Amino acid sequence: MLRNFAEIREQAKKRGHGRIVVAGAEGTAIMEAVKQACADGVMQPILVGRKEIIEKLAQDINLSLAGIPLYTGNKESEIADISVKLLHENKADGLMKGKVSTPVLLKAILSKKYNLRGSGLLSHIALLEIPSYHKLLLITDGGMVIRPNLEQKIEILKNGLQVMRSLGVVQPKVAVLAAIEKVNPEMEETVHAAHLAELSQKGEFGDCVVEGPLAVDVALSQEAAKIKGVSSRVSGDPDIMIVPDIASGNIFAKGLWHLAGAKIGGLIVGARKPVILLSRSDNTETKLNSIALGAVAN
Repeated sequence: MLRNFAEIREQAKKRGHGRIVVAGAEGTAIMEAVKQACADGVMQPILVGRKEIIEKLAQDINLSLAGIPLYTGNKESEIADISVKLLHENKADGLMKGKVSTPVLLKAILSKKYNLRGSGLLSHIALLEIPSYHKLLLITDGGMVIRPNLEQKIEILKNGLQVMRSLGVVQPKVAVLAAIEKVNPEMEETVHAAHLAELSQKGEFGDCVVEGPLAVDVALSQEAAKIKGVSSRVSGDPDIMIVPDIASGNIFAKGLWHLAGAKIGGLIVGARKPVILLSRSDNTETKLNSIALGAVAN
């Protein structure tokens, strides 16, 4: 089982480089990540964006563009379309979001003419390495599905399980989060959580443990569970946290990054090819983590 991003990056090196399209490569952190990923042997970049800016950034960081395909695009929509078309035409193995807004890029990814959808739902996962936690923690979905219904949460959970299993977790433990531990019909997320737990008990998700609804303190602390009188196999040891909606997932993951010193990597899963989805404010390390994660978790 891979326990941190250093191990993920080592595993990615063993697998070798893939052809990754960078949609909107006009950023110092983006280009630094590309340079390091090339040096590590985990990425063969294809750059898309404003040519003059990309060439100047490459010069500033001593990155040779010899042999690196560079496609010119000026508007965000043009950059997104060029990038996604390269995947559609099998000229690339994966896609990395650069300085293009998420809605614009997702619109191109979801376009029927490019046919990048997989058989299920596309959802976002954030994988975190938190100094105070003993293993990697996956939070989903904080970047794709705004207010998932029960059917969508089933697919979100399946996507999260696929990622954790690809990292070597044999029996993932899943906490389906809510504000309380009891089902309240007026709090839809508690009803969803109970259904997911019931489906897991029936074998819907394979070898895993799914519990919910669980408040975050009970999910993360056996002491909190004991005090509240909650008996749980997940408490203090979850691999995956299913959040109620995109806002809570986004706030939770970014809060752990900025306030708790977590390392983070993000992906869209469920597409036919890996999509490395990052915030435009992410630093070089986060981008490298996401590139390596994309190479391993597919």
